[in-house]
Amino acid sequence: MRAWKPDLLSALLAVAALSLGAAEPVNEWRPVTCDSAKPYRGPKLHAPPGSPVFKKAAGALDGSLDSATIGRLEAALKKAVEATKAPSMTVAVGVPGQGSWTRTTNRGTETNSLMPRWFWFASVGKAFTAVVVQQLVEEKKLKLDAKLARWFPDYPNAGIITIDHLLAHTSGIYSFQSDPVLRASPGYKSPEELISTARSHGNGFCPGEYWSYSNTGYVMLGRIIEQIDGRPFHEAVTARIIDPLGLKNTRALAPREHLSDLAPGHPSDPKETLAETPTTPFAAGNIVSRADDMVKFWHALLSGRLLKLETVRGQFRSLYPMFDQGTFYGRGVMLYDVPTPQGDRLTWLGHSGGAPGFKAILIYSIDADAYVSVALNNDGSAEATASLLLRALRSSE
Repeated sequence: MRAWKPDLLSALLAVAALSLGAAEPVNEWRPVTCDSAKPYRGPKLHAPPGSPVFKKAAGALDGSLDSATIGRLEAALKKAVEATKAPSMTVAVGVPGQGSWTRTTNRGTETNSLMPRWFWFASVGKAFTAVVVQQLVEEKKLKLDAKLARWFPDYPNAGIITIDHLLAHTSGIYSFQSDPVLRASPGYKSPEELISTARSHGNGFCPGEYWSYSNTGYVMLGRIIEQIDGRPFHEAVTARIIDPLGLKNTRALAPREHLSDLAPGHPSDPKETLAETPTTPFAAGNIVSRADDMVKFWHALLSGRLLKLETVRGQFRSLYPMFDQGTFYGRGVMLYDVPTPQGDRLTWLGHSGGAPGFKAILIYSIDADAYVSVALNNDGSAEATASLLLRALRSSE
């Protein structure tokens, strides 16, 4: 057996900063006062994927992959489980026009040795939030240029921050999980507590001027959805996405909801507390699921079943450089552009997520024409596991 060599791991290390428990990657947060939104001044944006990509991604995922491919995927999964030492893991692969495969593993280290039904996908849930927001836009109940002041009139810069700024993380709003007091405080936190915490730090830049990941912005989007849709956020997501797609193993968690068969997290640092309450992030990441359901969700989005394809392409139109080279952010979506040791570049469309003791990813690989979803309940690399599964699709190793 070859040694564990995740081709993309080194280039994707910065994705770890998406963790709901990660501190703000900016060295120092200095509040600013703004009288208007500003032109973008950050690093160069990534070009959007071409329209043919979405046509290719829309192929049916019906049936099962062939036995030879499944054998390679099983071997890759075994290697990933051994390397990550994840107590439990859920994985799925879907190839348009060829079929799908999924597995859930349990190393028998859990208090309850039964196979977990649910895995927390953390920030991958932002993709669900973004879909609902843009459904409301398509229904003409909301505009991307609507100002935050309509719902949060007293928040700093609310008169110039837009829905689009919140979706793309260009609002300048502080991300609640960076607050040291909140990070050290166990237990559930309400959306209002999270927003209040962020407000106490002020905004770090004028809207549109730079990019900085803000979980708080997505919490605000959840409250905005509730006011427009007329239902609690988790019910809106269920009615608009989960039920129409028949996702039987997916839930948008209600506040303080507890699931006994949720895979428990195993953080490297036992002092971490944010991961103890997966409902705290609210619309920034309250989705629990299995990998096969997540592949169905992502396939439905990219094939135009949840939003018009024009809207989906718009999600990837402005792709802001994230924490390091190789990852870019649109409207609730990510593009990964990562070099391989062979000198090639691979492009994934998706979203990563994590909290201490939980890591997840959901992608469509343009190069492999394949969907991959991974979630595990420790601090192993979901990205490296996805890369290993993609290699197995193309290799007879």
